[in-house]
Amino acid sequence: MTLTQLIEREMVRTDEGLAALCAELRAAGRFALDTEFLGERSYVPKLCLVQVATREFIALVDTLAVKNLAPLWALVGDPGVEKVLHAAREDLRLAFYGGGRLTPRGIFDTQIAAGFVGLPMYPLSYARLVEALAGVKLGKGETRSEWDRRPLTPEQIRYARDDVRYLLPVADKLQGVLKRLGRDGWMGEEMGRFSESRVYELDPDQAYLRLRGPRAGFTTRPTALLRAVAAWRERRAADLDVPTRSVLRDEVLTEIALRPPRRLTDFTRLRSFPEGEEADLGPGILAALDAARALPEDQWPPALAGAFDEGTPAERAAADLLHALGESLCLARNLAPELVLGRADALALARRQPDPPLLTGWRRQALGEELSRLAAGNATARVQFAAEGPQVSLS
Repeated sequence: MTLTQLIEREMVRTDEGLAALCAELRAAGRFALDTEFLGERSYVPKLCLVQVATREFIALVDTLAVKNLAPLWALVGDPGVEKVLHAAREDLRLAFYGGGRLTPRGIFDTQIAAGFVGLPMYPLSYARLVEALAGVKLGKGETRSEWDRRPLTPEQIRYARDDVRYLLPVADKLQGVLKRLGRDGWMGEEMGRFSESRVYELDPDQAYLRLRGPRAGFTTRPTALLRAVAAWRERRAADLDVPTRSVLRDEVLTEIALRPPRRLTDFTRLRSFPEGEEADLGPGILAALDAARALPEDQWPPALAGAFDEGTPAERAAADLLHALGESLCLARNLAPELVLGRADALALARRQPDPPLLTGWRRQALGEELSRLAAGNATARVQFAAEGPQVSLS
């Protein structure tokens, strides 16, 4: 059966229909999975549609009509049934929360697999991946569609079906290359991360690291205050089930941390703070700031300003060199550099930090051991510049 001959079933809108569909998916042992959701109006995105495909059929599930999605989430958590997704994290986050902190298992992410086999432009979009491996050019017209409206248009339905139509054959090709390169074990190890709850849970105390905007002026004390107010905003958004930035914009948190108020009337002096919100938002913010001020300095987070410029000039130079050499080695070995190392990883090696991520798991085998020997002065690198990029050899 060809891709165009896959049976396109009627949409599932009942609990009984979903239970029957899930029984078929379990019997198949492997299926493609995708979701359509809206993330602009709630803390956890609103699931609107689920698409699945086997080698025989494509099915859509109207999650606004089906009441009991437990059979589907049970499949996502079953390691004996392979689920093929592209850029899986957000789809699996919906399963994690929808299934009562369900642990996804048996996942194959085609975007990550593409990085392991060296396809360019990591992270590669689904449309580009399908074009590269299936020779099909997909439309993008419904990317920002309003998926909570009913009935869905024919264009939305066609787009949703195409999002899973090609996943299994694309995964087949990627799995073949992974096996040929001897990287299927690396892929399996990386897929194991999807079984860790920290991948989906947003730690409020780490929310300040995701804020947008400049970091100038954020020495240790303002950084501690920023961490406190960002954590307060994260928890308030979760309690109200609203998007985080609808509580307060990032730039407001930045100004609060750099010009911290001590009483409600001080909020009127902050240019970015929304007028008239002092009584509603102010008490919680003041409490968070007071708690941060009460912390001893050894419990403050590292300064955001220059956070990636730590170390001596010699360490920073070594990190730059290690990072450049690591990227060149990755490209020569058909690995997406972004999948393997960042500058912080190179800095950890340069500073001889204990147990750096590059020396654990598959990254050690792929690259970390060699870079570690370079950092320790136990190896030398020779670089030749060619039209296709730098060529690095180690001895």
